This record gives sequence, C-alpha cells and structure tokens, in this order.
Amino acid sequence: MPAYDEQTVNVSAREKAESFASINSKLGVVQKGALTEAIRAAYAQRADSVLPYPDFHDVFRIVATMYEEDNKKDDSLIEVLRDLSDFDLFWRHGSDVAPIDRLSSRTLLIDVHAMPVLKELVAYLVIERLYKEMALLPDSPVRDGRRTIRSILVIDEAHNYLSQRNIFLQRIIREGRSKGIVVFFASQSPNDYQQKFFNFQELLEFAFIFQCEGVSSGSVQDILGCSTKTAKDLQIEIAHLEPWQVMARSPERTEEFVKFTAEAFYKNY
Repeated sequence: MPAYDEQTVNVSAREKAESFASINSKLGVVQKGALTEAIRAAYAQRADSVLPYPDFHDVFRIVATMYEEDNKKDDSLIEVLRDLSDFDLFWRHGSDVAPIDRLSSRTLLIDVHAMPVLKELVAYLVIERLYKEMALLPDSPVRDGRRTIRSILVIDEAHNYLSQRNIFLQRIIREGRSKGIVVFFASQSPNDYQQKFFNFQELLEFAFIFQCEGVSSGSVQDILGCSTKTAKDLQIEIAHLEPWQVMARSPERTEEFVKFTAEAFYKNY
C-alpha cells in the first residue's frame, strides 16, 4: 500500500473482508468482522519489519488462534483462509521471489483452470489490485487524437466471472478508458453479458459474435444495434457460422450489421 497508517490499514482490511464475502455467500457479518480484525492484527505484527505487510499465512494463523481461544468450530472463513495458505496461491514471507510491485506494468498469464479451489477469489483479488494501481495513475497521453493504451485486462471464459459482483471490474470498465486500461472479454455466449446487477453489454465498445448456439434475439439486437426482426433472423445464422466468420455492429448507419471472415492471430505472428 502507499502508506501503513491506521486509517489506510483499516480501509484495506475492510475492503478485503467485503471482497471475500462477495465471492463466498457463506461469509456473514460475524465472519467479515473476524477477518477484518485479523487483517488489522496481521499488519500490526509486521509493522516493525522490513516488509511491513502480512501474507495470508499470517492472517490464517491469527484467525485460527482467535477461533481456538473462543472455542469456535471451523467455518467457511477458516476453510477459505486455510486453502489460501495451504495452496500458496499468493506470495508469502520467506519466499525467494519478491512480490510483484505493479501488475499494470507486467505481462502476466494467470492460469486458473486447473486450480482446485478459490478460482473466483484469485481473479477477484488480482482485478482489485489492478484497479487500485489504475486509480493512482494520471490520464494516459493522447497522441494523434488517440488515447494511449497502458494495459489490457483479458478475461477468457468470462461467463465464469461476469456473474460475480466484482465492483472493481465494474469500476475498471467505467473508469479505465481515460487511464488507458482496456478490458477484453471472451465468453461462450452474448447472453452472458446481461447480469441483473450490472449490464456489461451496454459498455462494450466493440463486440464480435462468432458461431454460438442458444443466443437470445435480445442480446443480438443489443450488441449489433439492429432491428428486432433482423435479430430474430440472425439467431439461426449465428448458430451456423463457419469458423472465423464474425458478425459485428456496422460502422455505416445504412447497414444493420456486418459479416466478415476474421484472420487468425497465429497466422500473422
């Protein structure tokens, strides 16, 4: 963090508790309070060290001690923290590798498909960190009328994450353009972008529909900006598109959509 005063630590501890609760519905008010208190205590224990911040092992040990002293049984909070600790999902004190200073200046591939636990939480915390870095950046420079891109956040199989109430992902989408932070989603269906709590579809600057089945006419209409009749007609056509055939919003006002054949990335690089 930029500072380790009491107020900054308290805010960070509370935010982490809310992040955990947004992913795990079993974490109630009591668990959030216990986690907040443990994180504060973990920062206090590391306050005089060279690296004045805790790792998840510190937090787990403190929560486990709290539960033991109060004769409390293990619950969902203990389970989550134990998994974070046992599987070494994040940096820990004593590691030979230094923690990453800035995510936004690195090229990273975070592969969670084989992860046995906490996939959503890992993604949530990484995205939260990226937002915190973004918020401290000045607006990216404009050159020849174009905004300079600093970072691209790519989320593959995005349907696994769009349903999560990740307020930091929403903030990156809303606020990231001026900072030069771009979000790229790849998902199984256009239907995935319409969530009850947040309509990602409304904020998509560019959208490309490849072959997929079960797409609703409403999603097609919203993405392409076409008429209701055209969207219904395209439902069947979209289900039978050939590989690399794409439908997208037309740049011409006289056309409701465009259909073209994309060129595979690997053929160009």
